[in-house]
Amino acid sequence: MISGPAVVDQLLKELSEKVKALESKYKQKMQGLKLSGKFRTGQGKPGEVLCKFAEEEKASLVIVGTRGLGKIRRTFLGSVSDYVIHHCHVPVLVCRH
Repeated sequence: MISGPAVVDQLLKELSEKVKALESKYKQKMQGLKLSGKFRTGQGKPGEVLCKFAEEEKASLVIVGTRGLGKIRRTFLGSVSDYVIHHCHVPVLVCRH
């Protein structure tokens, strides 16, 4: 059994592989639709990271999805889209399923 720092290293490696696989999948989709774009990854609270990236990239629009949680669940779990709507300094488009 692996323990200590080796476990963390293994988990980080697996996470990195998953991120690369997702990036590859969406790059192919974008190419198929003849769209251009950039992939960025970051650490921290998702809403804060999205707002920071929007500022760094000088975005003119941020598009986020929503899972459509109810008000009570959203209150306890938080909502990335709510955070971005209220903290981002550019227009935000929220898309449902």
